[in-house]
Order: sequence, then structure tokens, then C-alpha cells
Amino acid sequence: MNLYKYLFILITLCYLPHCSYSQRDIYQNTDPYHLEKLISADSIYEATLLLNEELNYAKSHNLSLSVASANEKLGDIFYKIESYETASSYYLKAFQVFDSLNQKEEVDRILSNLARNHVHARNYKRFDSIIPIALEYSEQLNSINLFYNLGSKIIKNYSVRNFEASQKYAEEALLKLKTFSFYNEKDIAEKPKLAMSFSYYQALSLINLKQYDKGYELLFEIDPDQLSMNVQHNTVPLTQIATLNYYKFRYFNEHTTKADSANNYLLKSDFLKYNVIKEFQNKLSKNGDLIYRIINTENQLELAEAKREQDKTLANAFLIATIILSLVLAAMGVFFYYYYSNRKQIKEINLKLKHSNKKLKLIDKERLEFFSILSHELRTPIYGISGLATLIEQEQSPEKRRGYLNALSSSSHYISVLIDNVLQISKLKFEQKNLHLKPTNIFQLAQKIASSIKISSDQKGLELYTNMEKTNPDELLLADNVALSQILINLTYNAIRYTSKGFVSINISEQHRTDTHVNLLFEIKDSGIGIQQQHKNIIFNAFENKTFLEKNSSGSGLGLYIVKTLLKSHNSEIKFLSEANQGSTFYFDINFEISDVPKQQTQYVHEDPDSPSKILIVDDNTINLMITQKNIEKISGFICETVTNGKEAICLIKEKDFDMVLMDINMPDMDGFEATKHIRMFNPSIPILALTALNSNEIKDKAYACGMNYVITKPFDFDEFKTIILRYNQVLQD
Repeated sequence: MNLYKYLFILITLCYLPHCSYSQRDIYQNTDPYHLEKLISADSIYEATLLLNEELNYAKSHNLSLSVASANEKLGDIFYKIESYETASSYYLKAFQVFDSLNQKEEVDRILSNLARNHVHARNYKRFDSIIPIALEYSEQLNSINLFYNLGSKIIKNYSVRNFEASQKYAEEALLKLKTFSFYNEKDIAEKPKLAMSFSYYQALSLINLKQYDKGYELLFEIDPDQLSMNVQHNTVPLTQIATLNYYKFRYFNEHTTKADSANNYLLKSDFLKYNVIKEFQNKLSKNGDLIYRIINTENQLELAEAKREQDKTLANAFLIATIILSLVLAAMGVFFYYYYSNRKQIKEINLKLKHSNKKLKLIDKERLEFFSILSHELRTPIYGISGLATLIEQEQSPEKRRGYLNALSSSSHYISVLIDNVLQISKLKFEQKNLHLKPTNIFQLAQKIASSIKISSDQKGLELYTNMEKTNPDELLLADNVALSQILINLTYNAIRYTSKGFVSINISEQHRTDTHVNLLFEIKDSGIGIQQQHKNIIFNAFENKTFLEKNSSGSGLGLYIVKTLLKSHNSEIKFLSEANQGSTFYFDINFEISDVPKQQTQYVHEDPDSPSKILIVDDNTINLMITQKNIEKISGFICETVTNGKEAICLIKEKDFDMVLMDINMPDMDGFEATKHIRMFNPSIPILALTALNSNEIKDKAYACGMNYVITKPFDFDEFKTIILRYNQVLQD
């Protein structure tokens, strides 16, 4: 592009001194608003022709301000068609003239345009060198360019993921905007648009800094219709609206349970992103055509001027013709090189866009199919729970009531596993699973899992076996019992799901041992339908195993993917042997470190049954409150009181002596975090245990930060719950 520019300048120097008076008459009669109208109407080609003529005339008559103005407008045009390097060269020419004439307001405007141009060209080195000068000028003149410069600085920092700086400058810009005095209607009209743009980047920066409450509050205050209005600088409305909808999806997906809202915003975001890609493709083609036409026209003007120059003298004409011919040949060679290079790039981009579009459609289809499967999987056990509750109420026979209760427990356990799987797959996509190791009796853990799943096998008439080679039955190994339980539960449920008659077995055997480690082999066998050869490569792929599921089961298709992913965290992998209609065996091995904790676990016993320990239970859900209360009353030596919100809990703890608090987290008016902070102000020693259905590292970190002692996740195992209560009660007594 620089070659064309120099060609144009060289030929212009040759013919400017002989510019005719007919041209002068044209400029004197030109409508001053005509050029702006052409640019506004996207008539870029016609506007460029006028500007080149204006520039030639101004140079030939030494009209410095007109030369600078024409260069600035050419810079604006090349910026508009995203030819940033060419735009930068024209802006620099305009700056040099304006600066030499001490035109401060024009210099201020050019510096702001240069900063904006470098940001969109991603030339951050040049941007960092010019933005301090631009800011100094706009602050001295107290001009609106101050906000355009701050906007460029915000976008630059956001683009390089320096979210702290982006948020800081956005906040600074919004504060200055409130007190800034605008002097004309055009600037006044820019104020709400600037505020919307700054709020947009502030909200996104806060969310990326994990300041979710404030970030999402700002995000939902932004009106997409207002955002779509073009601000003079630094906005790409369609991309911003797509991003706005994506972050709304993240809010409903990660911070609420509104899956429908999350899915709705994700679809909107994907649709807008598709339109952005399509718009980019059209714009790229259009800009390439414009650049070609502009260069071709400049060449034609140069040739015509050279021909007029030949009328002056034969010697001059010959020299100029030779120079022009050489330069034109060089220009055409470069042009064709870039032309064919650009065509090749455009073809590659088109292929990538087609592939991306196909992939987006496939993802959208798979997402809809998954939610359809998930809806069916949730509704089926929920219907069973509702019906079984009615049957239990109506049934008089204790034996039948017990059978209904077992079925109810099975449906409840299945829903719990399904929800854990959905939440787990969401976490595994965005973060590496960190193992939380603690001393665990692996064989007791396996027996407990088998007991909880036995109801499901009994309902299908299957035999559930557990075969465990116990070299040392009481040995404790360091394990993440939550992750290991999830692996075994998913594999065993899968075996039951695909087995209509026969057996399912859980086998654990020791393979080898050292002084510090034990390697255990886990096998889940069944006599089910087996796996056909064409399905063996897809059964571990979430959302891709639907063909296998449609033919063989109504499961969600997430279990084996989660097993495979969790085993990576154990430095292990899942393997299987299977033949169609002959059953399957899934197996894996894990190398466990032997715990140095004494084998005899401490038994926590309440020492004074005549003086029971008092526990305060805080939960806004009356059913959960009743369940927790009944569980506490089953533990000898404990009594409890209940309240339904954080404020009541604070008042009651001030009035009475409690030995422990079980605190729910999600409550209206005042949540468990805030209530705990208030309690710690006047009672720093009372054990406060979080009792919540939320299960994430972030929730645990926040709980410990506000002063909670432990986090118990609902639903919980009663024996573990009892052990925790007794442990913290013992610590308090000691």
C-alpha cells in the first residue's frame, strides 16, 4: 500500500504547478457538506475522488490548512474501510501540518484519531507511545476527545486482558463524564452513548475479575437497544451485543438455576456471532473491492495528468512518461501479487466460515437434544416420587409401604446422581479437577455405594455382588472419596441400566504394594447387552453417544465421560472388555498413598447426657429445616432450635447460649455469609457449619473467608453428618 501512496505523491508533484483554473473554479463552488454526505452514505469511492482532487489543488496553491484537512479526511476514509496502516500515514501528514501551524484543536482531534486507529489495528506499541500525548492535549483543552482517548485506553487494556486497568479507566471515565460540561448539541448527544460504552467495559472487566455481584448488576442495567447506537469512537455494536448476551448466559448458567434463560441467551449470542462473521466476510470483500477501485482511479488520474504534462515540453513529457510507466508497471506487479494473495486468503476464510457454521449448527442441535434427554430423565423419577408419595399415604400394609419407600429412595438417589453429573460436566469444562485427599477406608466406601445402589438392582431383579480382596480391611488410604464415589456410582448405574437379567458385580483387588503405596484394581462387570464394535469409539464422548443411547437406553450420556475425566485427575484411565449380548467389564487401577493416621478412629462421645448440647438450625426452607432437625434429634445428647432467616439467628444467638450453628447459605434478605460475619463480631468461638446444596470450591473458599468452620453439602450421609457434629462438639468441649 505504501508503494501506491508514493506513486500518487510523485506524480502529483509533477503536475500540481500546472493545475488549471477550471479546477480552482470547481473547488470554490464545492458544497462544504457534500463530502460529509458522501461518507455518511458509504459512498467511499466518490468521496476519495473528491479528496484527491482537493489535495492536489491545495498543494498546487500552497493551501496548508486545506492540505492537512484533506489528509485527515483521507485518514478517516481508510480507517472506515479498515486499511489502518494507510489511515495512519494520512493522519501523520495532517498532524505535521496542523502542529506546524499551532492549530491545537485540530492537533487534539488528530491525536485522538491516531490513538483509536492504533487500537483497532492492534498496534499497541504505537498506541502506548501516542496516548499520553493525546490525553495531555485533550485535558488541556477540556475537549470531548478526552473521553474518546479514555475509551481507546479501556478497549486496549480489555483486549490484552488487563481487566484491572480496563475497569479502573472505565470507572475514571464515568466519574469525569458526570461533571464534564458539554458546549454543543453534538457533544451532548454523545454523552449517554459514551456512558453506555464505558459501563459495558466496566461490567465485563468486573465479571472477569470475579466481582460477579457488581459486574452483573452493571451488565443487566445496559440496554442492548441503546448499546446498538453507534458511538463516534471505539464501538462494534453487533459484537458487543453478542458478548452481552453471552455474559447473561454465563450469569444464568453459573449463578442461578434458570437453565431456560441461560439457554435462551446462549442461542442469542451464537446467532449474533454468526451474523458478525457473516458481516465481517461481506465487509472484507467490500473493502477489498473499494481499495482496488481507489488505487485504479488514482493510477488513471496520474496517467491523465502525465499526459497533460506532456503538452508542456517534449523533453519533460518523455521523462515523466518513462517514470510513470516504470512506476505503473511496478504498481501493477505489486497489485496483482496482493490481489491474488487476498483472493486466496478470502477463499480460506470462506472455507473456515462454512466449517464454523456447520459446527455451530451441529452444536446447537446436540445441545437441544441433550436438554430434551435431560428433561425426560428428570421428569421420569420426579413423576415416580410424586406417585409413590401418594401410594405411601394411601397404603395400609407396612410391607408394601416399605417397598414403596425403597422405590422412593431409589428415584431420589437417581435424581441426585443425575444432577451431580450435570453440574460436574459443567465444572470439568472450565476447570481442572483438584483432588481433596483424606484418610478413607476404600472397602467400606465400596460397600456403602453398593448398599445405596442395591435398591435399583433389586427393582430390575438383578443380583448385585461385591467381591473385595482385603489384605488389610482396616487400612486407610488417602483418597478423594467424593470423586471415587462418583466414578463407582456412574459405572455401576451404567451396568444396571444396560442389564435386563443376570448380575452386576463390583470387584476390588490389590495388584501390588510398597511401603508407602497400594495399587488397587477396580472392576465393574455385568451380564448385559454389551457394546457393539461401531459404538466402542463414542461411548466416552459426552453428547456424541446419542446413537448408542437411542438404541439401548434413555440415560443422559454423561456418566462415562465424567468417569474418564475424573480418572485423569487420578493419573489413571478407564478401559473395558465387551462383546455384543455377552456383557461388559469396565476396569481401572489407582495408586493410593497409605495414610499414617492411626487405624483406630477416634470415637466422639457426648460426655454429659444430662446437659445436652444446643444447636441452632438456620434455613429458609421448612422441609429442609424439619429434615435437619430430625437428624439432630437422632444423635444422643443434642437438642435444637430452628429459625428461618439470618437476622433471627443473630438475635437468638445474642439472647441464648448455643453450642453450635448449622447455617444455610442461600436465604432471602440476609444470606448465610452475611449472618456469619455479624455473629463473628460478638461470638468468635462458636462453631458455625454451613449446610448447603451448593457444591463448589468457590463457595467453600467464601464460607471459610467469612468465618464458617466447615461446609456440609446436602444431601448428606447421616453417619458422616453425625461424625462431623460430634467432632466439632468435642473440639468445643476440649
